[in-house]
Amino acid sequence: MNLHQSLKTDKAPPDQILDAAAACFMEKGYSGTSLDDVARHMGATKGRIYHYFGSKSELMHAVRKRAMDINFAAIRPAYESGLPPVEKFRAMAEAHALNMMEEQAFQKALFDSLHLHITRGNTSIQDALLEEFITDRRKFENMFRDILLAGQASGDFDIKTLSYALHTVLTTLNSTLYWYSPRQGETTDTRRNISVELVEMALRALGACENSKD
Repeated sequence: MNLHQSLKTDKAPPDQILDAAAACFMEKGYSGTSLDDVARHMGATKGRIYHYFGSKSELMHAVRKRAMDINFAAIRPAYESGLPPVEKFRAMAEAHALNMMEEQAFQKALFDSLHLHITRGNTSIQDALLEEFITDRRKFENMFRDILLAGQASGDFDIKTLSYALHTVLTTLNSTLYWYSPRQGETTDTRRNISVELVEMALRALGACENSKD
């Protein structure tokens, strides 16, 4: 759930359930959250959840899938633009960094669920769902990889090992998951300023500081 909005009851019921589940998973973790918790967060019955989702693990997968859909939607306009590599990277990276804060509940659920399924034994169904997520995540990372390759070829980025550069900049952009908390009276402009600063750090790591804003 977007942390900076209350739960929207005008959404379709499945979307309300996903918002509530993401908020509960962020607050209590997957293991500590029950479907009763999600129902209470919605002010509904557990039966309403079971009407759409057969289990807590199925609900977690739906939250994870929604988080990835949100991530793709945030960066796709810049990725499909005709901007040169540095500016395309800047636009994608700022959108992603802002999204990590604006949709913090979904993003934390996404990262926490990956750790959960890697560190615990999985059923064949869970393995398949995890593989689906890994495929989506690889597609997402490859969108940034494409821009880094283009910038490397044009000489805009000073990159020696592409995989190191890719994971370094994504770690920087994702870092707010571990230290950011919204403050009273904070606005989107505040979060946008944070994202701009993180992207400047990433651009410097790519050797593109001469191309970045003053």
